[in-house]
Amino acid sequence: MNNRGIMVVTSIFAAMLAEGASAQTRGGFEVGAEVFDYNYRERQDGQVVAKDDGIFGGASVGYIETVGGGAFLRARLNIAFGSVDYSSSGPILEDPEIGEARLDNVPQSIGQLELHIGKDFMLSNGASITPFIGIGSRYLSDKSGGRETADGLAGYDREISYAYVPLGIAAGVPLGGRAILNLSAQYNWLAGGDSKSHFSAISRELPDVEVEFKDGHGYDASAMIGVPVGSKRIAFGPFFRSWKIDQSQSFILTNPEDPTESIELFEPKNRTTEVGFRLSLAF
Repeated sequence: MNNRGIMVVTSIFAAMLAEGASAQTRGGFEVGAEVFDYNYRERQDGQVVAKDDGIFGGASVGYIETVGGGAFLRARLNIAFGSVDYSSSGPILEDPEIGEARLDNVPQSIGQLELHIGKDFMLSNGASITPFIGIGSRYLSDKSGGRETADGLAGYDREISYAYVPLGIAAGVPLGGRAILNLSAQYNWLAGGDSKSHFSAISRELPDVEVEFKDGHGYDASAMIGVPVGSKRIAFGPFFRSWKIDQSQSFILTNPEDPTESIELFEPKNRTTEVGFRLSLAF
């Protein structure tokens, strides 16, 4: 991040911590569960060349510390597990005779941690507007190693990680009877990331390959209805998450038996979408 970007972020932090109206966001712990449909697509030359489709289930835990004046600090960890059906077409395998390659029921797991600083601004009708900013990290593990397609192609384990800056806004709208509709949307700016492919598990002569991501972004959105139950609050509703990542840097793999032969390895441009439902309890 350049100096101008640092100054902008610092100014936002200072504005959030300035004195303001009473808070809508409550301090304390939150636990939750979610289920979502997962779709991943890789593209080259405008064509889809690989895809993952599956269903994931996960859990979340979070904590909010209010610091006065409507400002707060928030931490949230999500972990999800599922399996995907993977398929790729000839172009990504650089062999048009292979056709489609498939691996079904591939285990995957996703972890995501975000730290936010935000502030509530109360409106005259009891609604609230809450801008927030923070830092985030996302990690995906793909366990394709030890599996083989019908055409004899060996799968391999892969790890993908992102570091990003979430910038968002939430709104709380009273529904009557103490119920609240909480709408939230955020933009995730990719600060960096990498993908590590464990080719050495296929053959000892092959290295593990790590390539870096430089450009990309994501979006999160949710619509949750919160209902008080005694001193606690239950919330439920749909959510949407999306990532769009540009092609990674390249790794040149040279044939150890013939240095004149080499192949360029990289992660193609890709997009991930997750659409699901979340249930949480705040206490």
